[in-house]
Amino acid sequence: MVRTGIHLTAAACVAAVLFGAAAQAEPLAYITNQGGDSVSLIDTLSNHVVETLGLPKGSRPAGVAVSRDGGLAAVTNAEGKTLTLIDGHRRVIRQTLPMGDGPVGVAMPSNGGRVYVADWYGHYVSVFDTVGGQVLKRIPVGKSPSGIAVSGDGNKVYVANRDDNSVALIDAAGLEVKRTVAVGRHPFGITLSADGKRLYSANVESNDVSVIDTADMRVVKTVKVGERPYAIALALGGKRIFVTDQYDNAVAVIDGDSLSMVGSVEVGQYPEGIATHPDDRHVYVANWMDNSVSVIDAETLKVVRTIKTGEGSRAFGQFIAGH
Repeated sequence: MVRTGIHLTAAACVAAVLFGAAAQAEPLAYITNQGGDSVSLIDTLSNHVVETLGLPKGSRPAGVAVSRDGGLAAVTNAEGKTLTLIDGHRRVIRQTLPMGDGPVGVAMPSNGGRVYVADWYGHYVSVFDTVGGQVLKRIPVGKSPSGIAVSGDGNKVYVANRDDNSVALIDAAGLEVKRTVAVGRHPFGITLSADGKRLYSANVESNDVSVIDTADMRVVKTVKVGERPYAIALALGGKRIFVTDQYDNAVAVIDGDSLSMVGSVEVGQYPEGIATHPDDRHVYVANWMDNSVSVIDAETLKVVRTIKTGEGSRAFGQFIAGH
């Protein structure tokens, strides 16, 4: 079922609220389907698509972020030049807003009070206030910003500047760049450790991952992985780090203690987006050219489920609630 409208009858509204509340025991995974101009919502208990939300033709949705409680999801529409906000409890589109020239990466603090959007062509990060409903500021960063990560306390925002080969630290209070660190070539996806002490950057062109000490914004290790790494997720308390290698159709596995690659898991074609379930064991991978999502067991390193989604599943960002 594809829904493009947001108007419901009174009975349908009640049913949606009740069904949405019941589903909150297990979070939804929001998968942006760039080729299909839609977002697939996966119930992570049944691992089935339970809803598909249609977007305007030509939107080309790419990035996605979800608040910790699952009540709000934000989707960047790269060619539509918009940001779509989704009510996660009712599973409907709340609103779509104009957002720069090339919105790609997106992230939000755990409370969902702000949405940070990286503008690929404008070379800035837009800060959207979800309460006031307005853009607070556009923060100039490096060239072609892509992935974004927000610290657990919401005080720090990190952004990968792909064409500057760097990662910037933004102070969330002052809304300005405080530090910048050089990483590998063409950083794209970035992910923080649970304690916020380490930041991991997937560097697409140098085929490696930069490990950054966030205390002084210094690269402490560079880990070689497969070909064209795009995004990163952590599992098992950070003991295992998973990296999507697009050209290998696989996910590289790094040991979190030794910071060395220990293996890889074959998934679908052109994996990009990757996120960990709140159980800290199951890792979901969006396969762009396979129109599917692979579910990896982080302990056994086996694919335990493959879920068919929409056309061009990209899901770049933290697309599962609970983090």
